[in-house]
Amino acid sequence: MKTDKTETIELPSELEIEQQINLIVARGLVPKQTFSAYLRLMYTRLGFRYMFHDWTEIAFALAAGSLLLLFALFLESSHSQVIEEDIYAAIFIGSPVLYLLVSTLFFVRRKHSDTYETEMVCKYNVYQLASLRMLAFSLICLALNVALVLAASAMFQHIHLLFALALSASSLFLFSVVFLYIILRIRSDITKYALISLWFAGNIGLKALYSTGYIQLLQTIPVSVYLLLTAVCGALYIKSLNQLRKLQNPEGAI
Repeated sequence: MKTDKTETIELPSELEIEQQINLIVARGLVPKQTFSAYLRLMYTRLGFRYMFHDWTEIAFALAAGSLLLLFALFLESSHSQVIEEDIYAAIFIGSPVLYLLVSTLFFVRRKHSDTYETEMVCKYNVYQLASLRMLAFSLICLALNVALVLAASAMFQHIHLLFALALSASSLFLFSVVFLYIILRIRSDITKYALISLWFAGNIGLKALYSTGYIQLLQTIPVSVYLLLTAVCGALYIKSLNQLRKLQNPEGAI
């Protein structure tokens, strides 16, 4: 009789098993996409024409707002009693105005648009579009603020240009972080408007009631601290935009 001979099966080692598991996991998982790569891909797929289809209205709003701020600077320059400290206070309070103008225009119009619900179920919904548009708004407003500060330095030659630029940039990004936090966390529209208005009302009120202390506080902080504040707020702003593009619930923030 023939005897059955069973072949010996060689089992893989622990190291080989671990390597194969890691290989399967690596191939099965979708690589995590960075925020910058996501924005580039979205812009490539949609293009400028769709992303900023209302660019003429945005340009008009920014131009009108810039001209109004420039006109206000011109009126102030005609008063000989205007002092350097008042200009710094105006720069800190007024730097977020253009950003608020275009951002509010975008959010309010989108939410009350007839196509809002349809856009919320698209591959790139209102939140994803907002993440790119808001980044563009902040950079454009930063450039316009720089131009306005340069104009102010030409009208009021006694102001410190680097200090004024750092003050303007820190104010813009600080407000941008607060604005996005309110948009993301607060559901009530009335509460949103009240909290956003509180930024300007609070600063104007402090300037009116405690002018000396308010101005001293702004001037006591060195340029390096304002630049650091700008960098920190800029990083937080990018993080908030990344959170914004991940929102999917139509009853969410906006």
